[in-house]
Amino acid sequence: MLGYLADYANAITACSYLFAIMGVFLTLNGKAELGTAAMLWTWFLDHWDGHIARKTRHLRSPGMAEFGKSFDGFGDFIHGVWFPAVVIILVGDGSAISLVASLVLVMSGAIRLSYFENVGLTADARFIGIPVSYGTPLLAVLLLLRPLIWTEMFATILALAFTALAFLYVSTFVRVPAIQGRAIPLATIAAIALSLALMAVA
Repeated sequence: MLGYLADYANAITACSYLFAIMGVFLTLNGKAELGTAAMLWTWFLDHWDGHIARKTRHLRSPGMAEFGKSFDGFGDFIHGVWFPAVVIILVGDGSAISLVASLVLVMSGAIRLSYFENVGLTADARFIGIPVSYGTPLLAVLLLLRPLIWTEMFATILALAFTALAFLYVSTFVRVPAIQGRAIPLATIAAIALSLALMAVA
């Protein structure tokens, strides 16, 4: 099984998991900003693994692409769905609204990823519904705005923002272009800039 990680794209996905573990560790130790900064690296590596997979398609051994698709999907769930749900619960201190928001987010994210697994992109390379990966940068922006928001209100705003995003995950009327080609370096720069900003305010 470990032989699948010898593939370039799958190796990048494996690196993204290391940042995801670091992000969860930091967050569970009371450092949500630093944890989210680490998770942003998982986010942009998620775009690079697909890019590399497309560029090296002719070099990949049989079964590598199928493994990589599932391997990447678990990463999407961690950084775009499960991790924000954990932060919502921690910031909300286990409140009822944080529980409801997390339930809605996890259910919508699981449905969204399962749908994409079977349907994929549209003919013009667009996602149906907002991709779950949008949860990571949204969380980063909200945490950067946290010092400007009344402390008692932040947990509610965070929960409501992700509840709204969760509904967009499963909205079939939304069409979002995939981050591909020249957009990938731009997304990488944005992720690094956001992660540095989060480290500065942590």
